Amino acid sequence: MIAVPEEKPKEVKNGEESDDPWKKWKEAGVVAREALEIARPMIKPDAKVLDIVEAVEGYILENATGLSFPCNVAINQIAAHYTSALDDETVINENDLVTIDVGAHIDGCISDSAFTVALDPDHEDLVEASKEATETAIKMMRPGAKLNTIGALIQDTIENAGFKPVKQLTGHQLKEYELHSEKQVPCVAGKSEVLVEEGEIYAIETFASTGSGNVTDLPNPQIYQLLPIRVPVRFSGSKKFLGIARREYKEFPFAERWLAKRMGHAKLKMAIRELTQNGVLIGHNILTEEKTKLVSQHEHTIIVTEDGALQTT
Repeated sequence: MIAVPEEKPKEVKNGEESDDPWKKWKEAGVVAREALEIARPMIKPDAKVLDIVEAVEGYILENATGLSFPCNVAINQIAAHYTSALDDETVINENDLVTIDVGAHIDGCISDSAFTVALDPDHEDLVEASKEATETAIKMMRPGAKLNTIGALIQDTIENAGFKPVKQLTGHQLKEYELHSEKQVPCVAGKSEVLVEEGEIYAIETFASTGSGNVTDLPNPQIYQLLPIRVPVRFSGSKKFLGIARREYKEFPFAERWLAKRMGHAKLKMAIRELTQNGVLIGHNILTEEKTKLVSQHEHTIIVTEDGALQTT
């Protein structure tokens, strides 16, 4: 019996079909890139982090189906998962190291991209280390490549620059409506010889640190995510929280700040507590290196083709 190749879906726009199965992924990449371009000139002393976050998120909401996660702004030793609270008064200082990490989606087709800006020229080498590591990894992303080998190259690139890769943070496979899928692209060498396959999509992100390369959790997360399970809840605020989150954010991470604009503070905190205890809601804790140490990040989204990696962001 001769197998018939599965026909790739065609997209329709303005009555015309498109043969490009990656069209929406590419469009999401353009939106993320443009959002980062909005953020870059805003990174300066005395700028409010909340202003940057709202400008980036507002642009994505106007030009995409939605955000695939809240805009992250990581300053100095913060490595990931910081987004502003509703009343955030944090400002950027004169010599800060500032990372902006954004994500957009078009009908579930995701982009994820980040860069770091050094306001102190002495930290440019750290920024360049993560950028070079990401670019090196992207060049290696082709069918049949081993993800642990790519992790070893990332580690070598960062260590040769005089820094440490952050061990606990990895690049990750993307699927429709799935920000973190099965496969991971480590920042260090490993033993698992998982292969890259044609047609897969990845967020390639690397983190370089002036510290040990280990991050720890801080309390009081500002980013949450619903799990795909159903549980009974009693509190009316929890029912309202679930209704908004399931309808508008699906299983993408979202900011507490977004709910705080629509619910009273006390009801919001009680809902978070009940839903967390019931196992339907998880918090993404802010991740930090040791105090006074620094972390830089560089990230792009790529599609694996038969010839290598097609960068969308």
